[in-house]
Amino acid sequence: MGSAGRQVEVLIVGAGLAGLFCALECKRQGFAPIVLESRDVVQSVGDFITIGPAASRAFEKWPTLYDAFHKATYGDIVYYHKQNGEIGAGPRIVTESFGWNITRPDLHKMLMDTVLGNGIEVRYLQHAVEYLETSEKGGVKLSDGETLWADLIIAADGIRSKSWTVVTGEEPKTYSSGSAIFRCAYQTSLAMEIQSLREKWNVSDQGETMHFFLGSASHCLLLIGKEKICWGWMHRDDGTTSQESWSAKISAETALQQLDGDGEWSPEFRAVVEKTPANSIIHWKLVWRDLHKDWVSPGGHVVQIGDAAHAFLPTSVNGGTQSFEDGASLACCLRMAVDRDGLNGIPTASRVHNTLRLDRVSFIQQIGFKRRHNYYNINWDAARKDPSIVAAEPAKWQYQHNAEQYAKDSFEECRNCLETGKKFKNTNCPEHYTFEPWTVKDLEIK
Repeated sequence: MGSAGRQVEVLIVGAGLAGLFCALECKRQGFAPIVLESRDVVQSVGDFITIGPAASRAFEKWPTLYDAFHKATYGDIVYYHKQNGEIGAGPRIVTESFGWNITRPDLHKMLMDTVLGNGIEVRYLQHAVEYLETSEKGGVKLSDGETLWADLIIAADGIRSKSWTVVTGEEPKTYSSGSAIFRCAYQTSLAMEIQSLREKWNVSDQGETMHFFLGSASHCLLLIGKEKICWGWMHRDDGTTSQESWSAKISAETALQQLDGDGEWSPEFRAVVEKTPANSIIHWKLVWRDLHKDWVSPGGHVVQIGDAAHAFLPTSVNGGTQSFEDGASLACCLRMAVDRDGLNGIPTASRVHNTLRLDRVSFIQQIGFKRRHNYYNINWDAARKDPSIVAAEPAKWQYQHNAEQYAKDSFEECRNCLETGKKFKNTNCPEHYTFEPWTVKDLEIK
C-alpha cells in the first residue's frame, strides 16, 4: 500500500518474458500490476533460449513454474563441431552453471499460465505509442487515443519501445552488425524421418544433445530433444530478407541457398534445415546498440526493463536471464521504497534498481561481443584438450547471483549514495571491474 493507504498503481507494458515475470514478482511483493499487451493474443515463436541459474533461482519462488521449467529443458550433453561436421571437442557434460535450454514458446506459455493463474490482469490490444510523465505519475498513450496513468509505468515492450521519448529524449542508435540469424523449432519426429539423422542423432539411444558448429565467419547451435529440434545459424547478412522482428520468415529453400553459399557444412545439419516445415524459419537481423545506461525517466515514474533497457547479442547467452533478474530486482526495490516512504518512494525504487543493475548488465553485454569474436578464431587443437575454450559457461559472479537478495542487501546503501552524491560500488560484477560507458565503436577497437 502507498502512504495514503491506497494500492500502488503499476502498469507493465509488454507481455514478453521480461514483462510477465516482472508482473509475477510485483504480485509476490504485494502489488497488483496490470499487463498491457499490443496483440490480441500472447503467442511466442522462435527457437530456444538459455536460462541461467540466477533466473532459475528466481523461479523457485513460483514452485509450479519452477517445476514446469525444469521438466521442459533440454539435456546436458554438448558436442563442438567444425563447420563440416567433424567433432572438434566433446562430448561434454554442461554444468548447471551454464544454465538450461528451453524453447521460447514453452517458456512463454509457462509464464503466461502462471500470470493468469495468479489473477494478474492482462489487457490485450493495448498498443503503446507514447510515454508520458507528470510530477506524480507515469503515463502511456495507446494507439486508440486513450492515455493510462499509474504511479509506475514499467516499459517491457522490447527493442522498439517508445519509452525512450520520456527516459532520455533520444532514440537509441543502431548499427548493422553485418550478421543475421536463422532461428527455428519443429518436431523431432519430422527430422527423424531422414535415415542419416536417425543413425547419427537417435534420441532414444543417445539422449538429448546439443551440437555447436563453428565456421570461419558463422556458427550454428542445434538442440535435439525428444519432442522438438531447435536450430539457429548466425551468418553474414545479405540484407534481403532479415528484419529485427519475429515476423520475418523465410522458406527452407532460401535458407539452404545461403547455407550452401557459405562453404561445406555438416550434411546432417543441412538435412535438419532442409526438413524444416514451411513458414517456420525466422530471419532475425542482428543489430548492435551502444550502451544504454539510463533506464529511468527524470521523475522516476517510468522505468525500462529487459530489451527495452539493455538488448544483448545471442552470443552473450544471457539476455533472458538478465530480463528475469530485472523483474526480481525492480519489484524488490519497489517494495522496500514504498514501505519506507510510501508513494513518494517510487522514483527512488526506479533509480536504485537502475544503479544496482547497470554495471552487471554492461559487463555481460560486452562478453557477448568478445565471445562472438572468439568463436571465429578457435584453436581446435587446444579445444580438444580443453573443451572449456569453446564453452560459454559463465563465471561464479554471474551464476551465483541472487537479484532479489542483492537488492535487499544493497538498497539502503545505494539510496543513501544517490541522495548524497557518493559513488556506489556494485559487487554483482567482477571484483576489479570499473564501469565505463562504451559504444559499439569502442568495443570494435578493443
